[in-house]
Amino acid sequence: MDTPPPPLVKRLRDHVRLAAACAFSAVAVLWAVLCVKLTAADMAPALVCGDGGCPRGLGTLVLWAVAAGPAAGGLWWSVVKGRAYRSAGGWTAAVVVALVALWPGWLGFSWLRGPHMDLFSYQAPGSSAVGKPLGSWAGPPATGFVVRAGADGVTGYDGEGRHGWSLRVPAGGAVCAMSADSPSGTGLLTFATVLDGCGGRLVAVDVTSGKQLWTINIPHLVGRPAAGGSLAVTATADAVVAYDLATGADRWRSPLPAGASATEVAAGPDRVLLLARTGEGVELFALDARTGGVAWRHPMPVGYESPRIVSASPPAAVGDGRLVVFDEAGRPRAEPEAPYVPTTGEADWLVAGDVLYASVPEREKRELLAAFSLKDGRHLWTRAFDQDWRVRALAADRYGRIAVVTEGGYTHLWHLAPGTGKPTGEPTVLRGLRLGESFALYGRTFVNLDDDGRLPPVFDVAPTIGW
Repeated sequence: MDTPPPPLVKRLRDHVRLAAACAFSAVAVLWAVLCVKLTAADMAPALVCGDGGCPRGLGTLVLWAVAAGPAAGGLWWSVVKGRAYRSAGGWTAAVVVALVALWPGWLGFSWLRGPHMDLFSYQAPGSSAVGKPLGSWAGPPATGFVVRAGADGVTGYDGEGRHGWSLRVPAGGAVCAMSADSPSGTGLLTFATVLDGCGGRLVAVDVTSGKQLWTINIPHLVGRPAAGGSLAVTATADAVVAYDLATGADRWRSPLPAGASATEVAAGPDRVLLLARTGEGVELFALDARTGGVAWRHPMPVGYESPRIVSASPPAAVGDGRLVVFDEAGRPRAEPEAPYVPTTGEADWLVAGDVLYASVPEREKRELLAAFSLKDGRHLWTRAFDQDWRVRALAADRYGRIAVVTEGGYTHLWHLAPGTGKPTGEPTVLRGLRLGESFALYGRTFVNLDDDGRLPPVFDVAPTIGW
């Protein structure tokens, strides 16, 4: 006598148990494999957690895997006890459900791990200027163009990291210095000449095309030139000279005080700042951008680090480790309790709008990012970066946020709200990038400024696909 088939409700219950057992087993295996991957690959060679060396989300993922394993075991016990495995249709549905369950299991892992980026494209080492790197520029944001300058030439790269143009120097010559900024897409370079050595020729270059817009021979150039507003400004042994940034036409010449020697110049729309050593010590001079006349001068405090100019507009400088900003009449505004601001370091300053962002040390253990108002010198905020102990690069992104690359057990890319310093989301882990000691960041493009010619001069990162 044939046994009557089980009731519909019981068959459905058996199918659900079998599908749940397969789904939990699949997810438990997935999470276990991902735990092994994180510990065996992402944590190599240390294979231990601590000092920022534990992959983000690993602890929670282990707990999830441990919880999913017994849950799958309990469900399989129920399946075997109730003989819910005897239906071919039930097995088919269970396998489908298990495969579908892998997707939310993967999404849970991705959420725990957070955003990651790795190498997307790069320039082969040695394909660009290989002399001592001097700095970099970025073209208009829409173009994505970046420029890397070295002692033996300048190379531009298009928005996809491909070689765009090269500006080489004659045999025996060299690029001596470059302007920190390239307003209106025009950067300044100083070249060596036979008579004046390093710094006898001033050249204006279009960042996007590499075209030399104009060239002027100027004897005895000092330091790096400055581009700001509509001016190209540089210092010589006895004067500060200004030219039209677009055409190279003479604008004005301002003689230095007797016995003074220039150390640094900076240009802005309204004024030019000059740091010079005089008989009184180190002084900051403010020159009118239209005429070159001296509007005011102020002695700078000098410590074990030399003073530096922060910004020409608004006028600000750092002396003796403290930020000093000035009003229009040259009266200083300093916050006596403001944190120490170093004038030397691997991470350069960032001036965005009327705010200075600078990495400052904390008890010589790690670096913090501090923000200062260039209007009144106030210390606005300070941000620590968990277990990361070095601030490697600062940049302003196209959305108005402050991009910060930090380094600890991992290398992270943070995006901070400029007004508060609060992260706008989880930091992105930069995976497997060979970063030199010095580099610049423009969006997702890194420009290597290390002397090591084995590193790619330019490379891009993109969100990680897969694990």
